[in-house]
Amino acid sequence: MYRDFRNTRYRYTLTAPLLALTAALLTGCSSKGPQGYGAAEQSTAAQAQQQMEKAAQLTQIDPQQTYLNLIRQMQQANQWYASLAHTQAFERQYGSQPQIRLMRADALRNTGQGPLAEQGYQALLADPDSSTVARARRGLGLLYASQAQYPNAIAQLEMARQINPIDADVLSDLAYAHMLDGQTEAAHLPVLQAAQLAPGNARVQLNLALYLMASDQKAQASQLLQRLSQPAAKNVPALIDANSMQTLQAQLQTVQTAMRRRNGGELPAPAPAPAAAAAPLVDGAALAASPRPAVATEPIAAPAATPSAGPAAGPGPAVPTALRSTAAGNDSPHITNTPAGPIAP
Repeated sequence: MYRDFRNTRYRYTLTAPLLALTAALLTGCSSKGPQGYGAAEQSTAAQAQQQMEKAAQLTQIDPQQTYLNLIRQMQQANQWYASLAHTQAFERQYGSQPQIRLMRADALRNTGQGPLAEQGYQALLADPDSSTVARARRGLGLLYASQAQYPNAIAQLEMARQINPIDADVLSDLAYAHMLDGQTEAAHLPVLQAAQLAPGNARVQLNLALYLMASDQKAQASQLLQRLSQPAAKNVPALIDANSMQTLQAQLQTVQTAMRRRNGGELPAPAPAPAAAAAPLVDGAALAASPRPAVATEPIAAPAATPSAGPAAGPGPAVPTALRSTAAGNDSPHITNTPAGPIAP
């Protein structure tokens, strides 16, 4: 009896833990949810749903950014009055932010509202974002240049250059402001830097052509203009056309007038360039039309190039609107591989 009892107790001792373990396993399995064919279907469906939701997020349109892009396109198309109205509508709907305030200041500047534009740019100089400050400095530089305040324009553009030394638009604008102030030597470094940084930017390259012509480097100017007037590849338009060529001569006359005033009525002695004197500027009639220099994404339409050194002796030729780059920003962005359009006086 004793032995049987002991065996019974032994069997009970082994069976109890096994039962407990089995119960735990069953409980664990039931907590994991259904397994097998139906469960696999549910898992696949859930993954598909997640992927669809992620794809929808990636393709979702941001109405605020879309509106900003629309205003930017208006400004690139010189629709300044329409863009000004839309900047107001944007701020009413989405509130104020540096990007729209810059666009508004640009629109004010290009619709003849200089004091308000200056106010807008000045307010952005305290922005913590250095790129916003650089764009505001550049806007001030273009505004002052359009008012023939060339020393002020040069100072603002130089500060913008210091913030972003590789911005080809700022460098080109700085060189152009120096030329309008009659200082072609000061334009030398920034215009060459801009030309090498943006070889496909028509506005920048035409500023280089202006510099070469103003400094009496006619052979180099002729070679550059010939290259710019030729398509870079089949079915690709040339960087400049006849309309852009027609403006360069007027710009050259403005710069030469400024140079004479700065140098007591005489042009500075041309740099020695033996082959330059005999070289035609461009084939025949092409140089009735001459390219336009540029100043930044927007016009620098400076009135009769009045030198900063003193009052103008008389009205000079109006400085035509500069070639615009499609910046935004960065601002914008650049005229690349697109023919230059005509420049409004």
